[in-house]
Amino acid sequence: MKKVCLVCKEKYTPKQYATQLYCGRACKEKARYLKAVAEGKPRKGGYSRSVYIRIWMKARGESDFSAPCSFCGTQISVDEPFHLAHTLPRADLTFEQIKSEKFLKLSCPDCNQAMGQMTEAEFTGEKQ
Repeated sequence: MKKVCLVCKEKYTPKQYATQLYCGRACKEKARYLKAVAEGKPRKGGYSRSVYIRIWMKARGESDFSAPCSFCGTQISVDEPFHLAHTLPRADLTFEQIKSEKFLKLSCPDCNQAMGQMTEAEFTGEKQ
């Protein structure tokens, strides 16, 4: 016997007839999300990245919530888009090196995109 999904309204054959309300996991997750939005609950994950950074910096006693781009020097606020640029192309790094802070620098989106697959030395040589 076929049932109708409560979210997408498509017909499906349930695996657990008495309890199954949705045709699949995607519809079940969508229903859960729509219910949370209707109840005014925050989205999964909580706060944005900039909120965590500001709270952390306030706890350290810092009041300036900006930092310069490592390549062009443009001041970047935590509320603006910023990237973590790899100093070497990711293809040349091991998995551990990709995750290591040793190979990361703060970058504005323009510099990170312009850097592409170049090393930091190649990129800064071009910029001068």
